[in-house]
Amino acid sequence: MPQDSAPSHGSADSDRIIDYRNRFDLSQRRYLVLGGGQGMGRQVSHALAQLGAEVIVVDVDRARADAVRTEIGSRATSEQVDATDNAEMAALAERVGELDGVVDVIGMARYGSLLDISDEDWSWEESIVLRHAVLALRHFGRRLRDRGEGSVTFVSSVSGIGSSPVHAAYGVYKAALGSLVRSASIELGPYGVRVNAVAPGFVVTPRISAVLDSDALENTRTQIPLQRLTLPADVASALTFLVSDLARTITGQVMIVDGGATNKYPYDMSAF
Repeated sequence: MPQDSAPSHGSADSDRIIDYRNRFDLSQRRYLVLGGGQGMGRQVSHALAQLGAEVIVVDVDRARADAVRTEIGSRATSEQVDATDNAEMAALAERVGELDGVVDVIGMARYGSLLDISDEDWSWEESIVLRHAVLALRHFGRRLRDRGEGSVTFVSSVSGIGSSPVHAAYGVYKAALGSLVRSASIELGPYGVRVNAVAPGFVVTPRISAVLDSDALENTRTQIPLQRLTLPADVASALTFLVSDLARTITGQVMIVDGGATNKYPYDMSAF
């Protein structure tokens, strides 16, 4: 019996034990990483390459994409693309050809009161959080569908699952991204294509590190049940799991990666 064939039914646990290392082996595979030039994108690009994949690092900033390509070496190439531009994404899909999957980490929040947010900022959030995801599915999802297998994996946010004060537009479009993931998983599932996302909480990205000092980071750490800050590498680890065959029957899911913070009761009950 092939290692991954359906289990036999002679007993409750009679199916053959597979080699689980094979499910984490990405050799002979090609992945496109949108937003791969820094932070989570840089980390997941390295993770995929370390597991044997060829990686196409895509970023709006050519220097960032080239730098990650150089770090990885022969297993990587780089592309400069505005992932919110339909024509540029269509051209990218034509250039790169056949893929095993796409990882899309693009997203950013602009902070401000919901009542005061400008039309420009609202539209910008739609573009930077949701539009590129739609375009990734449009141009690469179609190719994976025609190929009959593959995965598309996004970075969402806990802001799209709970409340998102002072960055409401970001939360609204991250919530929409979760809906997009679920809908795409149903449409593409019969073709062997899985669609998932991870939803990080507070992540110590390069942007966060530039604006918060060590005291602010320590204060945040103490509010997290695991007492551990989430790093870009932690998000990349979850993305890599969802890309791999360890997650071969997981689709339409948004996996929370936040050290347990969203499960914490909002009040300190230690005195009761």
